Amino acid sequence: MNIHKALDLVLSLLTLIVVCQTFPLLLIFKFLRSILRPFTIEEVKGKVVLITGASSGIGEHLAYEYAKEGAYLVLIARREDKLRVVAKKTGQFGCPDVLVVPADVSKVDECKRFIDEAVNHFGKLDHLVCNAGIWSFCAFEEVVDVTNLVQIMDKPLEVEINYTALVLNRRRADSGSIPI
Repeated sequence: MNIHKALDLVLSLLTLIVVCQTFPLLLIFKFLRSILRPFTIEEVKGKVVLITGASSGIGEHLAYEYAKEGAYLVLIARREDKLRVVAKKTGQFGCPDVLVVPADVSKVDECKRFIDEAVNHFGKLDHLVCNAGIWSFCAFEEVVDVTNLVQIMDKPLEVEINYTALVLNRRRADSGSIPI
């Protein structure tokens, strides 16, 4: 019996023993976590939630769900008329106060502006929902230049990083640290 076969046998047995000992602990952990989860869900009533892309689609419906829970809302999108309709409807769902800020999230100065407006209006910002994006519609066979597709995939990430960084910098400046 050469050394490789011996090591294969020993390591296989050790792996099996470790898995058999840790798997029950993992199951116990998952079970306890599933029991405690309902008690650890964050209460959003009274929290300030900023939602980008809130004029339609997923952002609009997120605004309604947060409104039902009693959150204060900051709604961001380019189409102010659609934002006003969403804001009015969130009031019907129970939102105590809503701030509508028309802005283009692809522009850093506008991101800074809507973050400042939100903090100046409510005094804080608890949640940031990065929902805005750009999109294009065509059949894949019609795509002639794939560099346009790269912009559509990369731009939303760049935008989210921009305003997330701005929020974190604002929180750091206001409190000296970033609360977790």
